[in-house]
Amino acid sequence: MDGRDLVRSVKVVGSTGAAQGLRTVRAAWRRRRADATGLPTRGAERARVPGPVQEAEPGPGGGVIRFSRSELRITVAVNGAVFWGWDEAGPEPSYALGGRCPEPDPRALLEPDKDGGWRVVAERVTVAVSRHGAVEVRTPGGVTLRRDLPPRWWEPVGGGTAR
Repeated sequence: MDGRDLVRSVKVVGSTGAAQGLRTVRAAWRRRRADATGLPTRGAERARVPGPVQEAEPGPGGGVIRFSRSELRITVAVNGAVFWGWDEAGPEPSYALGGRCPEPDPRALLEPDKDGGWRVVAERVTVAVSRHGAVEVRTPGGVTLRRDLPPRWWEPVGGGTAR
């Protein structure tokens, strides 16, 4: 039973009576159990994170920061738009773009930051990446606009595909 089923059950109990509400709760519970019988058991899993920074390679409008288990591509466009993608994700195709991707800002530089991190400094925005993969977008004055934690993938302990 998920949260929606529970809320629905409580509403039904309040409006139609306890007996009908109890039958609704039982039916939702049975439906959930029936759906779960065909799924394989997942077993033990562990979190996979990018790991510490290994190297950084400058590129147009930013660059690529390589971690021990992943890589992050950062591109700052001429108009101040920022793209970052993990593990070879590209800016196109994108639901956010009406046409082609804007040109990278040739003045944006990838440079070392404090505590082993890196940052891309452009005229309109600064993108800081911590040594463990947290991404922070700031204005040139230092006001934080957005902060994302490093991504986390779950993979089976015995090996296999991650989710």
